[in-house]
Amino acid sequence: MVGLDRAVVWVELEVEADLVILAIQKRFKEIQPKKLAGTTQTFIINQDNINEIKVREKQDKVVVKIDFSYARFGNLDNLYPLSDSTKKMIVDMKILTILEDITLEKISLSQIKYDYLEICIQEDIKSFYDFHNIIITFYKALSRNIKAKERLQFNNFDVNQDFFYSTGFIFQMDKGWKLRLYSKSHEHNKKNINKSYGAKMRIEHKLSSTMIKYFGYSNIVEDLTIEYLKESVVNKIGLILVKYLTSEIERDIKILLEKMKGYKSREIKTLVRDLQEHILDEKVVGYIITTLSEKGSRQTIRYRIQVKEALEEAQTRGSPKRNNFGNKERLEFFINNLLQIKSKVKCSYSEGLTISFM
Repeated sequence: MVGLDRAVVWVELEVEADLVILAIQKRFKEIQPKKLAGTTQTFIINQDNINEIKVREKQDKVVVKIDFSYARFGNLDNLYPLSDSTKKMIVDMKILTILEDITLEKISLSQIKYDYLEICIQEDIKSFYDFHNIIITFYKALSRNIKAKERLQFNNFDVNQDFFYSTGFIFQMDKGWKLRLYSKSHEHNKKNINKSYGAKMRIEHKLSSTMIKYFGYSNIVEDLTIEYLKESVVNKIGLILVKYLTSEIERDIKILLEKMKGYKSREIKTLVRDLQEHILDEKVVGYIITTLSEKGSRQTIRYRIQVKEALEEAQTRGSPKRNNFGNKERLEFFINNLLQIKSKVKCSYSEGLTISFM
């Protein structure tokens, strides 16, 4: 599911700032400016899906910004992004009406531009920690390719089962592009009385006006339907991210091939434990064991059983919580649904891991 969450839009008009401020206070009763910064006045609204309104004098003009949530339109929370272009148009028209009301000016949608926009890709999954190996490989891929000033991983602790588990990360991809991958269910349940049951994974791209124009060629609200954002912005971003991810997977496989070369039977379990952070899935290590084996097929099968036992022990006793099995299917799901790039992932003991794109 591709949709929208938070956004800030702005319009520049030849109006009196004092009149706009009075109009805001008339429309939103008992709301007073909460912050003063130079010629900017900020009104914290927090009504329906409107977060705040800023009024800034700019020479002989006034810039009015509205911070709002697409996802909270008609909802009490933002558990699901707004994914329908018709509903997006309704929200855009509501914002237009507010702008006309507080500026006393006739405004068209073509005048309203995004200051920033959060584009979300969200999917229901069985368990967030089952994706740990894929998520951590993705994080490594970004770290290797992007010199980020801001990057932060999130973890939680299950007091009943006594283990840590990952709940996602934030990564500053560029000056105007922040990527956030996280467990939406965990985030929602911390803040809301009405709990979400079942895991939800979300990748959120917070894009500045510059980045919106870079990927989508326009930051005008009217131009950017959800279908257009999916076909242009999300697809372009996905192609960048999948390139990083596949390169990191290839790097991990090369490391495993190098480190496990000449392995002895008694060393297998120790090697698997030591190299866990490079292991995406049991079948990947099984392929490497098979490829490097100097013994017959029966002995090689015994080696692969040792690999399975070591990986089962690691995911049962180790922390953070992870799943070392079935990640071929999860990787295909992740690339197709969260990165929005059509692909087919195959993995076997004889052929190894292959990713083909459609």
